Amino acid sequence: MRIDNETAARAYINLLEKSAEKELHSNRFPVEQDEKVLFTHLQFAGRLFPKNGIGLCPATHRNTQYFSNSCERILGHPHKNLSGWRLADFFSHMHPDDLPAVQQCFEFIGTYNTGDPEAHRFAIQLRLRSSHGEYKHIKFENVAIKVSETSYIHLVLFSDISAEEKFHHIKLDVFKSMNDTFIKIYTYNPQQKDRDITPRQHDIAKLVIKGFTNQEIADQLGVSVYTVKNHKQMLFKKVNVRSSMELANYVKAAAVV
Repeated sequence: MRIDNETAARAYINLLEKSAEKELHSNRFPVEQDEKVLFTHLQFAGRLFPKNGIGLCPATHRNTQYFSNSCERILGHPHKNLSGWRLADFFSHMHPDDLPAVQQCFEFIGTYNTGDPEAHRFAIQLRLRSSHGEYKHIKFENVAIKVSETSYIHLVLFSDISAEEKFHHIKLDVFKSMNDTFIKIYTYNPQQKDRDITPRQHDIAKLVIKGFTNQEIADQLGVSVYTVKNHKQMLFKKVNVRSSMELANYVKAAAVV
């Protein structure tokens, strides 16, 4: 059933604001609110991430709105309109079919024990409606930057990845800082209705989890190795993964076996 955008947006805003309240009142990781400090570091972020659109996280920095000029091209909305966007506006332009899965992603982020916020980044791939009514495939990445010994800035990096890969499903990538770079350590695939797998795919998924090769799976199920490969390719597309390892992680997390 399709969720009404306004109702879903309100639920997600409440979820994010509740999480943000913890950040705002946290003695460990306080959020920077001084506008002069914010804009100084936003200018630096523009040089650090030249290919991205940059915004302040509207959940943590609720008193200050900011979208870089490049957001106009990436998000497909005039900058003068974006400058007035709040959290509700962002969700109201999201594809309604994506809302339930995006909620699951934010809930996952909220329960993920990151320690230092600067050590991890979270990137959600979703669809956002442009001012022309067309949906763009956008990567929405949360980035925390420590600006002093006592405060952090929370940014959102926007990328238009419509030309890079076809959109199949919502997914969340988790990155961890390692040796001065960020390495993807996990992909969270929220449960979505059109990801229901067939009985045969269910059997194959169970064997994938156990680490069996394509040939071993074929021998156990009494089918050809080509049949196994075809089913696995359909599974990869269905749950938006690219390898047997990612497939195993998905079916374990989604408890579908």
